[in-house]
Amino acid sequence: MESVGEIAKFLAKEFPPVFGPDRGCSVEVAEAGRAVCRLVPTDDHLRPGNIVSGPTMMMLADATAYAALLSIYPGAIQAVTTNLSINFMRSIPAGAAVVAECEIIKPGKRLAVITCEVRGADTSDIAAHVVMTYSVPPTANDVKVS
Repeated sequence: MESVGEIAKFLAKEFPPVFGPDRGCSVEVAEAGRAVCRLVPTDDHLRPGNIVSGPTMMMLADATAYAALLSIYPGAIQAVTTNLSINFMRSIPAGAAVVAECEIIKPGKRLAVITCEVRGADTSDIAAHVVMTYSVPPTANDVKVS
C-alpha cells in the first residue's frame, strides 16, 4: 500500500472495531516505515481512576506498528505480532486523545523490529514505550526502505 489513505481504508475495512466509522481511531501518518495513529478514547477505553487503560495503549501501539509495516512491505497484510514489550511510564487522563508514533528500526526479510511511543496528544511526555517484533510473511518481500 502506497498512501496513508489506502492504509487507513484497509484498516477500517479489516479492523472495524478499532478503525471503523465512529470508533475514534485514525491513521494520521503512514510512510517510509513510520506511522502515527490517534485515538479519541471513550469510556470503554478507561480504567478505574479515570485514565486510559494499559490494554488500550497496547492496542493502539500494535495497530500503529501494523500501519508502519504496511507502508514498506507490499504484502504485509498477513504479518503478525510475535513479541510486544511495553513499559508504562505515566497515565493519560480521560478526555485526552492518545497518540502512538511507531518506527521500524530493523526491517528484515522475515522479522521487523518496531519501536513506539504512546503519549497524550497534548504533551510530549511519553506514557508508554513499546518494542515489538512482527513476523513478516514471505509474500511481503521487497521492502521499500532506502
